[in-house]
Parts: sequence; structure tokens; C-alpha cells
Amino acid sequence: MRHDFADRDLLLGVLGEVRDAVLITDARLALPGPVIVYANPAFCAMTGYEPEELVGQTPRLMQGPLTDKDLMQRLKEQLVSGQAFFGETVNYRKDGSPFRMEWSIRPYPATGTPRYFIAIQRDVTALRDLEQQRRQLQALTDIQTKAGTAGLNLQAMREQVAQIGLAITGADGAAVEEAAGKEMVYTAAAGTAMSSLGLRLPVSGSLSGACYRDRVPMYCRDTHNEPRVAREAADRVGFRSGLLVPMIHEERCFGVLKVYSSQVGAFSDSDLDILNMASRVLASSLYDAQSFEQQRQQRTQLIDALPILIARIDMQLCFREINAGYTEWFQRPAGQIIGKPAVDVVGPELFEQALPYMQAALAGEEVIFEQHLWQPDGSMMPVELTYIPQRDDDGQVVGFYSLARDISDRRRAERDHLTQTLNRRGFDARLDIAFATAKRYQRPLSLIFVDLDHFKKVNDNYGHAVGDEVLRTAAQVLCEQVRDSDIVSRWGGEEFVILAPETPLAEAAQLSERLRQRLAFFQHPEVGQVTASFGVTELASEQSERDFINHADQALYAAKGAGRNRVECYRP
Repeated sequence: MRHDFADRDLLLGVLGEVRDAVLITDARLALPGPVIVYANPAFCAMTGYEPEELVGQTPRLMQGPLTDKDLMQRLKEQLVSGQAFFGETVNYRKDGSPFRMEWSIRPYPATGTPRYFIAIQRDVTALRDLEQQRRQLQALTDIQTKAGTAGLNLQAMREQVAQIGLAITGADGAAVEEAAGKEMVYTAAAGTAMSSLGLRLPVSGSLSGACYRDRVPMYCRDTHNEPRVAREAADRVGFRSGLLVPMIHEERCFGVLKVYSSQVGAFSDSDLDILNMASRVLASSLYDAQSFEQQRQQRTQLIDALPILIARIDMQLCFREINAGYTEWFQRPAGQIIGKPAVDVVGPELFEQALPYMQAALAGEEVIFEQHLWQPDGSMMPVELTYIPQRDDDGQVVGFYSLARDISDRRRAERDHLTQTLNRRGFDARLDIAFATAKRYQRPLSLIFVDLDHFKKVNDNYGHAVGDEVLRTAAQVLCEQVRDSDIVSRWGGEEFVILAPETPLAEAAQLSERLRQRLAFFQHPEVGQVTASFGVTELASEQSERDFINHADQALYAAKGAGRNRVECYRP
């Protein structure tokens, strides 16, 4: 924007293509605050609002109970002083659902009196959830390892419980509270709760006492709205929101595990669930260290009950520990998996696909990728795999933890309803992963654009119902001819796109020619022959994701310009 915000050609031409959410407001800071003057398509898609519903409104429209008020005050102070702002908080979509938003705001122009504020925003909910899942997986593993050591010291175990509560939830402080007569006593603490060690609270009338007495998990979202919390004392130690779970073993409530934060609504319901699950494992060790073997079986059952595959793999890529999900999935007893090389368990093809990621984990990286695994019934299931390095006391990598999660439901949400190929949302997610992988490991990656020739005539002459059937048939042909690792997506209208990992340009061109011939060979009952044009490109070492797509598109236009029903490769 060289001159003025009214330069809409530049605004709509550039910001409309930006994948990050962009919101522009005027520079009024007095109440009710800045007014929205522009929201790009990515922002509207993220929030569910239409542009006309946003323009003229204040960004407060998207704030709610979990929005960090202190952070918003800091935002205002920095904007008043002319500084750029960076932060993260909870915002709300039009349908009322919350999401975590990471954003930056800069004044425009950067010097002098600002006329506008430009905000760049990103939905980081999935990323934060994944980080939380990583912490939880590591914490559950720690529970098995640390709570299952022979000769447990009771006080050391109490302290370990507090530390694990802190690690599971990312809280500021954690405490183990045990009943002593009519009082609840802080017998162990971690984080900011350390200064409260030995604190005594009445069982009657306190939140901890209610959790202990009623034996139910509790989520206090705001201590200022909870009459059972001593507000002044809570504020002094930074207890503004917290989770409390009873530690129960053999029908006896041993005490309460409490974690808290200085922020309002700092936890999620899943935090409460995992803390509650963990508390039952921990309570068994606190209650009776000598009954470890029995409680180890309960902890194993806890891990087995999780709807994921969990394993520990050593430096030689052999399985060392697995949960029950592995025996069910691979239809083998644990003795035929534990101690066996991963290649013998999963098969050479899947092993070779995963090997670069395994090597990265053994080199100390946390990696995430997607793969299709064979199910016992012979079908393929899409899973998301997370590899987390396992380190010894000296910090040396001695193996890694593998977490495999079924993502079938997520995949279904990413499907085009007509062709059952991936939609644009699903394709963009796969492209991001494949692009990053190819760049990191310097692996070949090709992209193929497919456009059905003269498709408008099919709709005009035969109707949209027949046109839809042609699209479904074309999609079926493409999906049947590509490899399992290739990704087919409907790009829009009569265009499809194929992402081919581990495929150099020459092989992608051969694949395209085979697909072209197969499509041209097929005779539709009403339409007859429908041909297609193909544009092919391979990722270059210094290429951006946008250029990668543009080059495939340029090759497609070259194929159409050369007469259609042909394959053209991008040539710089």
C-alpha cells in the first residue's frame, strides 16, 4: 500500500491470495476500539464470518470468556506506544466455538501517526493440541517408569506425583494434598506451589476438601467466581484457575492432586481427563509401594485402553515395549513383536517409508508424518505417526517412542463429497507435510495438474448429472492407477491434482502418460471418450510452495495450448 488503503486493486489482488488470516482495522484506540475495514478470505474461513458481517465491527466481536483480558490490555498499551504486538489467546468463531489464535499486529504506516492496524493471524489450535498430546504421552510413559521403580520412597513419590501433574498439564504450580484430621495439607509441591508446601486448608468449605470428600474431578475456571476458594490467598500464590482430581485406590481416597495457573480458564477438558487417569495410577503407588506389581498391571491396562498404538523402539529399530493395541492390530501375541525388528513386524514396504523418520528420531528430532497401515481385514487405515526420542539420564538418545493415531474421521472431513478424493483443505495439509519432508531430507517430489478437456461441453450437452458422473469416473480412474503413497485431490471444477512423493520428474511424466491413456481409453455410456491434459513439475531445491504449484499450472496450460490430450512438463 504505497499511497492509501483505498488502493483496493493491490489489497484484493495480494491479500486475497495470502494463506494467513489478515485483518485490517482503523487506528482508533478509544472505546469501543478499532473498527474492522477489511478481512481477507483466509480470515473469513478461519472464523466463519462473511466479510460484510465483519466490516464496521470491532474485533471484540470474536472475544469471549477464555480470551486473555490481561493480554488484550497489553496489546492496547503497545499499540498506543506505536509498537508492534505479538501474542496468542483464545478467540471465538461465529458458531461460538473457541480456537487458539497466534497473531501479530503492526501499525501502518510504521512511522508517524498510524492510520490502520494490520493483523496477521493463524489458528494454532491443532498445533497446541499436538504439543499437549506429546506432553501427555511422555508423562504417561514417565508414570510407568518412575512410579514402577522398586524401593519407592513415599515422600519422593509424592514429589514425583506433583512434578508429573505439572508436566501433564503445563500448569504453573502443582500440589499433592492429603487429609490430616479436618484439614487438607500440602505434602508435596512443584512449580510456583513450592512456596505453599505445608499449607493447611479446612476440609469443610474448601475446594480441595470438596474434591476429597465427594471424590469427583473438578475444574475451577476462575477462582474469583468460586466461593469455596479463599480469593486473597489464591491470588497471592497465583491460583486463578485449576484442576483438582481425587487420588483413589481400592475405594480409599488417598488425597487430591491439584494443578493451577495464574490465567483464567488455562486448562481444557482433556487436561482434566488425563490428570484424572494419571491420578489413579499415582494413587496406587502413594498408597502402597509394596503392591507395585499389581498396580503395574493397572497402569498397563490404562495405556492399553487408549485408542492409539504406543511402542518403544530401540537404537537397533527393534520393539522393546508395546501396548495391547499392537497385538490386536497385527494379530500376533506380544512375544512375537517385542524384541523383533520393526521391518519384520510392519513389512518391508511400510518400513522403508518410515525409515527416514525413524532415523530422524534417533538423531534427536521429534517427527510427525502420515502413513497407511494394513488392518487385519485387509483394508488400509490412515494413521498419524509421532516419533519422540527417548533419552537416558545423560540426555543421550537410546531409542524413541512411537504413537500411531487413527485419522480416518479427519480424512473423511477432508474428502470432496462428489469424487471422494481429497478436497483443497485436505490437499493443502498433505502438501505442507510432503513439501517440508522433501526439503528436509532432499527427496524428490512431483506435482501433476489434470484438467478434463472440453468439460463445459459435457455439462452443456448432457446436463450436470452426467457431468458429475464423468467427474466421479475420472477420479476413480486416477485413484486406481496411482500408488498408495500418491495423493489425488479435486482442485476445483474439472481439475484434479496429484502429489507424488519420492517421484522424480521423469517418473511423474510416465505416470501422467499412463493416466492420460487410461482416461482416453475409457468410454462413458452417454458421453463416450473424455480426454485430459496434464501438467507436470518436480520440486526444485530452493523453490517455494507457491512456485511449485504455479509451475505445474503453467505446464498444464502448455498442454492445453498444444492441443490438449497430452502431457507437458515444466521447463524453466
